Amino acid sequence: MGRMPSGLESAMNRVGTSIFAATLAAVPLAATPAAADIKVDATYEISIAGWGIARANMNFTLDKSGYKADIFMRPKGVATIVTAVRTSVSVDGQATSRGEVYPSNYSVSAEEIARPVRVTMKMRSGNVTSLRAQPPLKDRPGRVPVTDAHRRGVVDPLSSGLIPAKAPDARDACNHVMKIFDGWTRYDVKLYYKGRRKVETQGYSGTGTVCGARWVPVAGHRPAKPEVQYLERNKALEVTVVPLPGAGYAIPYQVRIGTPNGEILIEPSAFSISGTGV
Repeated sequence: MGRMPSGLESAMNRVGTSIFAATLAAVPLAATPAAADIKVDATYEISIAGWGIARANMNFTLDKSGYKADIFMRPKGVATIVTAVRTSVSVDGQATSRGEVYPSNYSVSAEEIARPVRVTMKMRSGNVTSLRAQPPLKDRPGRVPVTDAHRRGVVDPLSSGLIPAKAPDARDACNHVMKIFDGWTRYDVKLYYKGRRKVETQGYSGTGTVCGARWVPVAGHRPAKPEVQYLERNKALEVTVVPLPGAGYAIPYQVRIGTPNGEILIEPSAFSISGTGV
C-alpha cells in the first residue's frame, strides 16, 4: 500500500474526527437539559485499506448536569513502526432537550512528537471565548482567513458527535449540518439520509441509520491545495449513527472515508450504552 500525501492524510483524520458531529448553538445555557442519564463505553478500531493503524477508547456521559467525552487514541499494527503518537481529546458542555449542543471546554494533546500539537479552547453559547492552538496556523498565500465570525455558532469536532435525533430510530439525525471549528479551521459536514442497516459488536446489537456526508471548507483552508479539493469533491463519506435511548440524540457507530489509497474505516470492536434511558 502506497502512502497518501501527508496533507491529505491529516485532512482525512480531521474529517474522521469531525464526523464524530452536532448542531449550531443559538440560545442561552439556561435551556432545559437533556433528560436521560446515559453512559457510552467504546473501543474503535481504525484501519485504511484493511490495515489496522490505530485504536481509540472513548468514554462518554450525558445527564442533567451536562455531557463529557474523552477519547484516547494510539497507533497499532504496522503504524507503530513509523509513529508513536498518542492523542488525547476531551470535551465537556451542555446538551438541551431541544437538540442544542453547547461545548464549554475542549482540549487536544498529541504526545511523543517533536512538534507539540495542543488545543485548549473555551466556549460559551456556541462561541469561542478563548483559544490556544499549537502549532499556530501559518499565514500562507491563498489561505482563507479565519475571522471572529468563524468562531461563532460552532461546535468542536468531538461535540459534533452528539447529533440531535428525536425519531426513535434516529433517522432524522441525517437531516443535519455540522458547523465545526477545530482550533485552526472552520468547516461544515453536511449529512443526508442513505438508509438503515443492522449493526453488532461486543456489547451492542441493533439497527443503525446510515448518513452520507459532504465536507465543505469555510475558513483556514487553502482552496487550491489538491487535498482540500479532493475532500470537497469526495462523495465516499459515510457515518452510521445509533440512538441514545430517551435522550433525543444519536452518536456515531461507524465512519467510512474513501481515499486514493483505500477506505479509512472507523468501527467499534466493543460498544456499550447504559443508563436510565436504556
